[in-house]
Amino acid sequence: MSKLKKLLPKRDLRARWLWVLALALTAVKLGLCSFQLIVASPDLSPIDDTLMFNLAKSISAGNWLGEYDWLTLGKHSFYALWLAFLNLLHVNIVVGGQALFAVSCLVLLAALKPVMRTNWGRLFVFAVTLYTPASWAENTLRVYRDNIYPSLVLLALAGLLGAFTRFREKPLRALPYYVAAGLSLAAAWLCHEDNALLLPFVLCAAAVYLAYLFLDKSIAHKKSRLALLLVPLALWGGGIAAWCGMNYKYYGRFIISDFTSSEFNDAMGALSRAYPDDQKRYELVPLSTRLALYEVSPTFAKLQDVLETPEMYNGYGDPETGELNSGGIHWVLRKAAWTAGYYDTAQDAENFWRAVADEINAACDAGLVPAGRRHSGVFSPIKAEYVAPTIGKFFDEVKVFVLFEQTEPTQILSIARPDQTEEWESYLHCQSTIAAQANTDLPYFAPLNQIAYKLLNLVTWVQRILLWPMLLLTVLWLVWYAPACVRGLKKKQPPADLAGSVLMLGFFLTGLLRMAAIAYLMAVTLSFDIYLMYLSAACAPMLAFLAYGTAKWFEGHALSASPYSLK
Repeated sequence: MSKLKKLLPKRDLRARWLWVLALALTAVKLGLCSFQLIVASPDLSPIDDTLMFNLAKSISAGNWLGEYDWLTLGKHSFYALWLAFLNLLHVNIVVGGQALFAVSCLVLLAALKPVMRTNWGRLFVFAVTLYTPASWAENTLRVYRDNIYPSLVLLALAGLLGAFTRFREKPLRALPYYVAAGLSLAAAWLCHEDNALLLPFVLCAAAVYLAYLFLDKSIAHKKSRLALLLVPLALWGGGIAAWCGMNYKYYGRFIISDFTSSEFNDAMGALSRAYPDDQKRYELVPLSTRLALYEVSPTFAKLQDVLETPEMYNGYGDPETGELNSGGIHWVLRKAAWTAGYYDTAQDAENFWRAVADEINAACDAGLVPAGRRHSGVFSPIKAEYVAPTIGKFFDEVKVFVLFEQTEPTQILSIARPDQTEEWESYLHCQSTIAAQANTDLPYFAPLNQIAYKLLNLVTWVQRILLWPMLLLTVLWLVWYAPACVRGLKKKQPPADLAGSVLMLGFFLTGLLRMAAIAYLMAVTLSFDIYLMYLSAACAPMLAFLAYGTAKWFEGHALSASPYSLK
């Protein structure tokens, strides 16, 4: 064993070459992805791509998010600020998004240094993560926030990993990782509405760190290390407060968005609380419920004439039945309130939805209408009948994940007028797809583009093949590692890499948690097939863990040693 340990450093990759190879792999990926084209479809994405594009133009013009209406504060819109930033730098948005993802992978590479024994192992984890096929998938070519949200999630996880595994090093060496974690958590929180899914990892990672800090008597400067925890909290909270402050300055509301505001969530909770037996999958507030609630809520009744119309049904539901689907009802209600004149100011909208919530909840509490328990939120209450469909959707997600489906590096034809396409391409500094033949929906890709796409597809096939041995080796490593950890803890000699391995397992569990949440969403709210975009934030962390488990198995096999015997 001692001979192997002496030979291993000579066979290992030098630190200098580790970073040279990592940067070379990054440059290759950026080069390949620079040939990707965006899809410009302004008329098809009013509450998604077009919203972010318009908000970004307002920011560039110095008007923050623009004139207030039902969409201005409708979403967490950090991506609009990102677009405005790239526009200022004249950077192609595809390259900018790929550069951000590469930064998150490079931070992960650096964060793994105290956890892994070989630079070859670190490079393997980095390469697998950097070349995650979901990072160049067709959905990333939309002008939408999921272009960068997976990068922000991975950067937050990698930052916390780097900070919390450096409890034996000088405190200031962990500072850059705390800064990266705090900034990325703030950006992620402002980019998407479902960031509560990150909290279990944050809390559990902090618990692991604090356990080491208080139980290991050999760790010095404990007060300094505790004080460093304030850095990511300050950056996280400060970033959110700054965004809310801008909204207060321009619209008089200290909130991230009025979609996630308490009054709108209370109103949606009240609407979905009434007549619970009439609810179905994909029908959160059926027509029969709405008609009944108009009778008990004078404020809600003001929407009836503008909401119950064929135009609204056609855009957000079924015009034949008058049913509005669960994924669109939040937006059609806001649009109806705007049409009825209740979105002139942010305060008008707040008062309107507060009145709707109070009136319907009062009617439910008084027994005027059948009702479930009081709650607040925009999604369907959990019911036993939703469990089986959710499990079915979860396995559909697993299939998409393990087979790397929907990862083509090309997008559909841009559906836009020439003047719209020109405006988008000019602002975003990126070309969009064009028709290969007139009057067809077949997109055209130049020869160099096609070569780049074939190489990216080749990498996808490599990942498809590599995934299965990585799964097997990770399981074998866990089977070997877990008992060794127990023995080491009993001897009060925990493995040197225990904290890092637990946090890397947290990467995987965070991905699974997101998959479970999206499975429920797809089972009861969004009535279409599994869409990789919703899962993309889970892909890189889960692949990173499988690569880590594989590398650890090879490291343990090469050293032929029990992990708790190595310090």
